Amino acid sequence: MKIVFTFLVFILCILQSTACGNYYYTLDREGTFHEADDILVPFNKNFKLEMNVQKMKLLSAKLKKEKSYMLLSDYALCLLKLGKVNEAVALLAELELHYPDEYKIASNLGTAYELSGQNDSALKYINRGLFLYSNDHEGSEWIHIKILETKIALSKNPDYLKTHTALSLTDAQLHDSLVRKQFTLQMRERFPFTPAPNELMAAIMSELGDCCANTSSIEYAKAIYQIANEYYGAHSLLLDEKIMEMQKLVNKYLNKHPKKHPSDEGEHSKMGVLKYTSLIQDNQTDKYEINWDKINTDVDSLLAMVDLTLTPLKAKEQSVDDELKLASDNSVQVIIPDTTVTNETGKTFWIITSIIAAMISAFAFMIFKMRKR
Repeated sequence: MKIVFTFLVFILCILQSTACGNYYYTLDREGTFHEADDILVPFNKNFKLEMNVQKMKLLSAKLKKEKSYMLLSDYALCLLKLGKVNEAVALLAELELHYPDEYKIASNLGTAYELSGQNDSALKYINRGLFLYSNDHEGSEWIHIKILETKIALSKNPDYLKTHTALSLTDAQLHDSLVRKQFTLQMRERFPFTPAPNELMAAIMSELGDCCANTSSIEYAKAIYQIANEYYGAHSLLLDEKIMEMQKLVNKYLNKHPKKHPSDEGEHSKMGVLKYTSLIQDNQTDKYEINWDKINTDVDSLLAMVDLTLTPLKAKEQSVDDELKLASDNSVQVIIPDTTVTNETGKTFWIITSIIAAMISAFAFMIFKMRKR
């Protein structure tokens, strides 16, 4: 019995020490510390094909039962991720005709038009989606609009980027931490849709790097510049200079460390080196191949599965449920060599610890009662 209790105490000690947690910080170009948030979430160079195929099978099964147009909108989005752009455009355009006030359909249709090269139509429907719901994608769709405006400007003037930055962000926006978070979110969503090399993506990532350097992390900014330069193929002297500037700042603040507040538990550490290659995730290392013979891509038959007479309110209530909420393409956090993973909040750890401790105590009590018998 002593062995059992010793083991339980040992587990609790481990959980308690984990609950204290560590706090990791980054430095901006002015030498100000910021608590690391989501900078280790990778940019996906492609989508998880198998996951999207599985989701489509679930959606197809639900469509047969519920005939909800929102399920078909989700199905079309999966088609987009799997490269079936024309089919997705046809489905979403028809849905938008029947339900012009659904912001998700408008947003998905805008993305589909953009991927089909119809940037004017894409801008129309992304604007429509933003008008219907301003907080879509955590309020970041204004950046999507700026990207489309730049694409249209480039179609009229191929030298546009020689005299303009990618998004023409103001100095205030480049120093705004909320803008940086929204910008990063948009780029994570765009990344798998835009394979390298890509001149515009290189320019956009360069501007994101500027925003990161000003508001969060010089190490992260350096990695973002390297993605623009090496992955997206910019290979520009300007980016080389920005990378060198970030390295000089890293060296300048090498011996600067965050101060621990007396009320905080755990260690306060500065984020280490970020390798840009570790911030790019390949989701298809297993070479998964799609069997299109088992997936319905026929637009007419798919539309026939939907009851377009449903009112928007009822259809919203029939939208995708928990069983379809599979892991997103951006849900994995990388563990990068020479860096430390961002901290979990102490509150969450204490809740988990308390639950596990209660379970262990109940288990120990049961063993004790059994021993007495």
